Amino acid sequence: MLRIYHYNTFKGNLYLVINLREPFKGSLFLFKVRKNELKQCFNDDIIAYGGDYLKEEYSFITMIERATEVMEQLFNSDKPLGVTEISQNLSLPKATVYRILITLAKGGFITKKHGTEKYVLGGKFIKYSDRVKHDIHIHSVAKPYMEELAKVSGESVNLAIDYENASLIIERVRGEQTSLVSMLIPTAPYNCSSSGKIFLSYKSEQEIKAYFAKERGQKRTIKSIITFDEFMEERKFIFEKGYSIDDEEYDYGLYCIGKPLYSCENKLLGAISITGPKSRLEYKGLDLIINSLERTVAKIQDEIRTLGIRE
Repeated sequence: MLRIYHYNTFKGNLYLVINLREPFKGSLFLFKVRKNELKQCFNDDIIAYGGDYLKEEYSFITMIERATEVMEQLFNSDKPLGVTEISQNLSLPKATVYRILITLAKGGFITKKHGTEKYVLGGKFIKYSDRVKHDIHIHSVAKPYMEELAKVSGESVNLAIDYENASLIIERVRGEQTSLVSMLIPTAPYNCSSSGKIFLSYKSEQEIKAYFAKERGQKRTIKSIITFDEFMEERKFIFEKGYSIDDEEYDYGLYCIGKPLYSCENKLLGAISITGPKSRLEYKGLDLIINSLERTVAKIQDEIRTLGIRE
């Protein structure tokens, strides 16, 4: 029996590391298999350990690629397209194209033109486009100032947005190396991250109550805020000071200070935060760090107003 020890896909090819028959028994060889040769790879001459699973996964990847090709066809066309046209353009079976179109339509990615059997891109792309433009605006304005702050402070600087009941970091400029910061994932709960606290603070009391009632607040350390009443006290501090603090609430030894970013219409856009080991930030001086963060955010705010960024 031949065994597949490892596999991966790259630029439309499937790479297999397999163990051959005699006289090469015990030796590993790398094979590149093109898409159209995949079926041949699994014929009666090759019995692969885990072959069914591999075929299933590769088939799934191929279907995603075909779905993106279908969407590209609709995007590049100046008129609605039907099953036959897409099938001919992509050299795909009509049944395959039909299944892809039905699936995409269910997800709102495409829509059928009224009175016809032809399709155009759906309204969901408008939503996605607005979101991408929103993030790119903040990103392009903030990054140069973030790099300057990271260089001056020696600490990591983050740009986060409010996304699906969590704080999502969309840009991080690293400062001095530390394992505490390098291991951070890009999403953090509202209740125990400086940027998350800012996003939660700007929600209504009913929304905040619902957040804690559903036990979404994670108790990651003994300092993590996990009740509505505790958070409302924290909220007062944030509104009074104009910044939020994560004092070892997400992870022991980690300290983070965050400050909100507003649009030219004074709506919350995101948050800039500075993160590092608590002992190091205290040694450098927390007041100095906070002042540096406030100056950086002020510069970003000035540019946001100048450019008229609304969202």
